[in-house]
Amino acid sequence: MAEKVALFFHVTAALWMAGGLVGVLVPLARAYSVDDLSIQVLAVEEASHYQGLLLLPGAIVTGTTGLLYWAARGKEVFGDPVLMALGLLYLVVLLVFLPLIGLGLRRLRVAAIQSRREGVLTPELKEALEDRVALTFLGLTIVLMPGLVALSLAAA
Repeated sequence: MAEKVALFFHVTAALWMAGGLVGVLVPLARAYSVDDLSIQVLAVEEASHYQGLLLLPGAIVTGTTGLLYWAARGKEVFGDPVLMALGLLYLVVLLVFLPLIGLGLRRLRVAAIQSRREGVLTPELKEALEDRVALTFLGLTIVLMPGLVALSLAAA
């Protein structure tokens, strides 16, 4: 029974993280695709909001509930090579990709706020929009998600 409860919470957390990925991707793509400054500012602020509300907490809870699920199943996380690979990929996402997404979003948000204050597209915002760090690492995280799911299913 504990195994099923842990699995339920883990899948729910993974969906929370996936919702965060989509919640950041859609407004960020909108910010890159329009030329209207007010829409760009709103889209960047929305992406930043969903990063803090859905993506980061979802990623942290997904890892925690994953460990609880594997413990409930009686698996040794450090003894199984598939779980080790899963953990390594998860740590790359958590400790490398998500902070880089955050840095890119923060840079975009600061530049967007400055542009809104001045009422024109500033060189800082133009440069931040040309630098697609947040979008790139968001895409890489989305590409890695099926690999994480496949490793999790292989370990089961």
